[in-house]
Amino acid sequence: MRASATLTTTALTAAAALLLGACSSDAKPSDTIKGAQTAAAPSPRLSVADAAHRPKIILPADVHDIIEDISTGDPVKDAIWYDGSQLVMARDEAIAESNPRLPALLYYSADGAQSAEFRSVEWYVTHGLTVTGTDRYYAPRIKVDNDTAWLNYCSDESKGFDKVRKTGKILTTPVDINSFVLHLTQLKRNPAGVWQTNYVETLRGASQCEQ
Repeated sequence: MRASATLTTTALTAAAALLLGACSSDAKPSDTIKGAQTAAAPSPRLSVADAAHRPKIILPADVHDIIEDISTGDPVKDAIWYDGSQLVMARDEAIAESNPRLPALLYYSADGAQSAEFRSVEWYVTHGLTVTGTDRYYAPRIKVDNDTAWLNYCSDESKGFDKVRKTGKILTTPVDINSFVLHLTQLKRNPAGVWQTNYVETLRGASQCEQ
């Protein structure tokens, strides 16, 4: 479990609250994107031109972000979940590089969420930490209203930990309810068609995410 401070922007929006009831998914649970040495390849929905302009995300060999439930049956929701999950990988890349202004983090975030992501990365830099291990992200619940979307999803951080950058010591933690996190986000589709996260809040100890 990672020990960084909870990401928060503003008060929980009403639409996000409507999705809080459960963390079940509209997606097929067998579908998975695995991020290891490099982030996942662009999904089939991306055009060649779109994929070419998206910043490449490169993670250290010991950092794995597993994105599950990638097919909802709705191409718009698939795009929202894809772009939202890329921000997860972009954050880990920025933490690993101690640089909150890497292209991918700027590309997939905006407004209050971008400020919150910067603070999260800077927290790791200040404390001399980085991340290691495997985190799973799953059970997306999505509501769409034109160019605005609300995406709630779960993560299992039972195999993901903080690591002391200077010594390499891994700060292991016991597996308990706090290993499960509910993420509440809002996204806006920008003129380029990218769903940028502009609101983010995390609730640790989410029983509805426990598996």
